[in-house]
Amino acid sequence: MQTKCFSGRAPKIFIQPFQHAALFKPDPVNLFRQLEPPRQLDKIPKLLQNNTKAVNFLKGLPKSFMFRRKKHEDQEKKKKRVPKLVLIQNPFTWLMIKIDFRVLRKIWDSGFQENDFKFGTKQAISKVTNVISDGQYPELNGLLTKAARLSLMRELDRNWSDKQRTLLALKRDDIQISSPRKVYFIRIGDKKYCDVDMAFLALKWAPINSIEALIFTEIFARFHREYTPHCIPEWTIAYFKVTRFEVLK
Repeated sequence: MQTKCFSGRAPKIFIQPFQHAALFKPDPVNLFRQLEPPRQLDKIPKLLQNNTKAVNFLKGLPKSFMFRRKKHEDQEKKKKRVPKLVLIQNPFTWLMIKIDFRVLRKIWDSGFQENDFKFGTKQAISKVTNVISDGQYPELNGLLTKAARLSLMRELDRNWSDKQRTLLALKRDDIQISSPRKVYFIRIGDKKYCDVDMAFLALKWAPINSIEALIFTEIFARFHREYTPHCIPEWTIAYFKVTRFEVLK
């Protein structure tokens, strides 16, 4: 068996909240921070005082006009901007991965496109997180190899509460970064395999104890495909692990 892999320094991860940036250093998975209980809101002062003319004027307006602006303002409050993630990768690692993908396209898979591959992997990760969140584990068949499913189920049983699993669900748009980390070309006799290690970084707002919290998720996954002639041309997940899951605020 011949295995080829390239590695470099771990990339630096930045979160850019609107106009500022804060550095994230990859650290061990020490997951949840306890949130403070919700505080009481100050009483909102009355904006309209008792005034007969004002009341009569308001009664004459259509209800849709009266509440349109209030409804719009409420919707704007509910929509919170998600900070942008910025990944700074080791240039040597980035170059080696580009070369490996070019080799894959030229020698084994003429139809391989990196952008399409990244798009598909993001969809797969989104699907897996939603399956975990919903507890529909039989749907993992076909997405993960048998070994990957067993490893994931052990991890969930040992370290993840029901609440954590529920919060794990990601939409595809929640995943801001999909970054290839290593590419492996493997030959065993006449059989040919390719494995691609991927890191995914996601941010989303989610309600926790009636508070909108910003959740950062980092996921590592290994995508596996056999390139032996006459084999099914599909990628499957050979390893899946949530390496970081943290409530930021």
